[in-house]
Order: sequence, then structure tokens, then C-alpha cells
Amino acid sequence: MYRSRKTLLTRIVVFLLLLAVALVAYYQCWFLRQPGRHVPANQAVFISPANGRVAAVVHWYSDSLAWEKDAGVVQILTKDIGGSGYLIAIEMDVTNVHYQRAPIDSRLIKSDYTNGRFNNALIQTNRFGLRLENERNDLLFETDRGLRYKVVQVAGLLARRIEDYVEPGQPVKQGDVIGLIKLGSQVGLVLPETVRPTVRIGQLVIDGETVVGEIDND
Repeated sequence: MYRSRKTLLTRIVVFLLLLAVALVAYYQCWFLRQPGRHVPANQAVFISPANGRVAAVVHWYSDSLAWEKDAGVVQILTKDIGGSGYLIAIEMDVTNVHYQRAPIDSRLIKSDYTNGRFNNALIQTNRFGLRLENERNDLLFETDRGLRYKVVQVAGLLARRIEDYVEPGQPVKQGDVIGLIKLGSQVGLVLPETVRPTVRIGQLVIDGETVVGEIDND
């Protein structure tokens, strides 16, 4: 009887160890995968900074944001961009690639990290499609043509670690990896008025490949 219990205990311990190894391997090989992308290399377009589903495409105006429920946060997101523009929100679940890429050739102006909550990022609470109360990182970029835009990394229920790989003043090429959000979360792209969105709500987008906006040269 003693030997059988000891054998059972040994099997349980071995099973748990194998399960732990499998979970670590799954995390490293799946969640942290970074597949190659066919970057358009077209400076007339913005490509998706994230892999996931488009949750919102919003035309915003700075003089009307005061009427929004989350006006304070939204104004912070848009204040460096101009008087109006567009916000594209992308939801990332556990099946998506979790690295973020530069939408266009540009230079990082500044990054702002804001502590916050870790609510479920896949549950929408406002028309902007972002959990604005969650912890986030705002990356402000500027192109050589003077267009400013932001990539907003938002934490979620499971995503409790946000990383960025760029420093202020650092230039990036379209498609370069600029950050990582671990596990499911959200990414926002704040565009100026001169960039017209080309995606719709519900559309699946691929980081580094899908065109999400075109620069209006008129």
C-alpha cells in the first residue's frame, strides 16, 4: 500500500513538472512568436501596428471631446496630434501575435507610461474601443513630413506587462518591431486628420502588413 501511494505521488509530481515545461514551451513558442511580415514599404500609407480585430474607427475633434465620458484621457491621447483626426482601436486576444510594429517611417518623440487598472480589454465600455482606465503606454512619433501619430499600448486582464523597444529620438522604419504586450490586450493608433482610415470595425488586421490608413495629399 505504501509503495503504491509513493508511486502515485511520483507520477503526479512528474506529470506536474511535464505540464509546467509544456506551458513554458507553449508560451515561448506561441505567445512570443514573431513571424516574418511582408511590409509594403510604402510611405503613402500607415500599416497596422498590431495583429487582431478592429474594435473601433472613430473620427475625433478636440473641441467636442469634452462631451465624452472619458474626455480627460482621450484629450491626453490626442493633444499632440492636432485639432481632429482618427482613432483606430485593435483588440488582441491570446491567439494573436503580441508584438507591435511601426506603421510608417518616423522618429519617436516621447513615450508616456500611465499606471492604471487591468480590466478585461475585450469588453468595450466606450465608443473609442479602448479601456482607457487601464494601464497603458503612449508612443508619440513624427514622420519626416511632420505628421504626428501615436501608438497606444493598453494592458488587459491577463496582460500585465507592457514593453517598448524604442528611445526618444530614435528613428524607426515601417514594420520595425517597437514593443510587446504580453497576453491579450489592445493597441490604439491615433492619426491626424490628413490620414484617412481604410479599415472597418470587425476587420482582422496583421501587424506590419495590413494597410489601415492612407495619407491624403490633396
